[in-house]
Amino acid sequence: PCPLVTWQHLTWETQDRENCAMRGRRQDECHNYIRVLVPRDAETLLACGTNAFSPLCRTYQLQSGGAGPWGHKGGQDAGEGPSTGVWDKDRRWLGLLVPLTSPVPPPEPHFVQVLPYGPYVYFFFREVAVELSALGKVLVARVARVCRNDRGGSPRVLERRWTSFLKVRLQCSVPGDTVFYFDVLEAVTPPQTLHGRLAVLALFGTQPNIIPGSAVCAFYLADVERSFEGPFAEPRGATWTPVPEDRVPQPRPGCCAGMGPAAGVVTSGDFPDETLVFAKEHPLLHGAVGPAGGRPLFTHTGTRLTQLAVDTGAGPRGNQTVLFLGAENGRVLKVLAAAQSPEAPQRPGGTPEPGDTRELGDSRDSSAKALLLEEISLYDATRCHSPRGAGVPSRVLGLELHLPGRELIVAFAGCLLRLPLSRCGRHSSCRGSCLAARDPYCVWLPSRGCVPFSEDLPSGFQQDTEGSLGISGTCQGAAGDSDEGRDLAHGVRHPGPGAEATVPVPVLVGCVLGAFALGALATGLVATCCQRPAVPKAPPEPPCAPRTP
Repeated sequence: PCPLVTWQHLTWETQDRENCAMRGRRQDECHNYIRVLVPRDAETLLACGTNAFSPLCRTYQLQSGGAGPWGHKGGQDAGEGPSTGVWDKDRRWLGLLVPLTSPVPPPEPHFVQVLPYGPYVYFFFREVAVELSALGKVLVARVARVCRNDRGGSPRVLERRWTSFLKVRLQCSVPGDTVFYFDVLEAVTPPQTLHGRLAVLALFGTQPNIIPGSAVCAFYLADVERSFEGPFAEPRGATWTPVPEDRVPQPRPGCCAGMGPAAGVVTSGDFPDETLVFAKEHPLLHGAVGPAGGRPLFTHTGTRLTQLAVDTGAGPRGNQTVLFLGAENGRVLKVLAAAQSPEAPQRPGGTPEPGDTRELGDSRDSSAKALLLEEISLYDATRCHSPRGAGVPSRVLGLELHLPGRELIVAFAGCLLRLPLSRCGRHSSCRGSCLAARDPYCVWLPSRGCVPFSEDLPSGFQQDTEGSLGISGTCQGAAGDSDEGRDLAHGVRHPGPGAEATVPVPVLVGCVLGAFALGALATGLVATCCQRPAVPKAPPEPPCAPRTP
């Protein structure tokens, strides 16, 4: 791994530290922690900091480094917990204000990702589940959405607060007689094309007080959209039940003004009070969004994984999916997901109930297993000096794929590292090791050995990402070995249709002669044993003669 060199360093300190301390905050909280850093356009960067519990945002010109501060009014204190944000196509700042939905204050959410999609903006986060309060403090993953054109409610209800805010549970679990849940959302990718459909991949972990484990699940965006059409949830005693459809007002809460069922509503403030009151009191939907395929793409135990990056176009044909996963112990895992296959017709139906792990729209065989290609230890305390109070210094805080440079950017609290996507040199001139590695980024070229794949490579290279050739990791040949008679269509070796295994003639003749000789020897031994004469019994001994004195 190669460290990145700092090109420019900018410090933005708070001027409100004394007032923060007077309000009873801890000294380590009275700093300016940057919570949001997003590009506003090609030349401007928006940065928002906690500013000692007086949130402030600035715009930075990327070329000149100048700054223009402006106050951030409204919203929540940003002193603790992560924040996330995005600019929509109209260059309007989108934040999230969780509404008060019951006499019990809502738990503080941990935001992971923001995704503009269609007329909505989706927020991925985790929080303590109020619907599972009977089980204690249980974290669950959520996806929420608001309309892009939501300007808040009327002066009577939800003024300056979202009118379209709804949330539903994201479920990543291993099916079986006893369903095992991964509920703690850690990371979410931008939209990816998976099996020909738009999807997001998400990294989940186990609850903090149990054995560490992680899983990667994929969610089709069409399934996420459809989940928001499901029934609303409300508490009934100790349980949460679906709200009968005849009690849901029209236009349905969560609709966007001027669209669909709310086409006659000009702005979000024009919704009927009945709709706004219901939206305020029922932000949670019943059920959950199930993962594509009905199960995780990959599971891992023994350590907690913290970050995720994915390449869904790896390999010479661009049809391989490679997952890169960062861990708390400073390691990066490189995983080959199951090969992509054509989609089966989508099954109709709504979202699954909690505990129901049936898939939504993905009927392909989900028994294929992911393959761990590499586990690379990157963190070096001598080269990566973490700032004080950075938590676990070896924890991977960010992963970013840079496909033009064929590298992965790995972020720790104290440094950034560059990791090549392929490390084909490990296999050198060993063909068996190169092909058995099943790395989509590496190919075997007889004239050059194991090399990274690139579009300018000559034809005749080989690769076996599916493991169908049964090649072991032992060295079966060096660079320059002949491969006559093998199918190298498109540069990738595939077994031909109807191909049958053949045995060399000398070996076949030797086996036949050996079998004949062994059979003759066995027959002779059996005949000898059967014709052996019986041994006559010895005559009985005469009785002992009396002793003479």
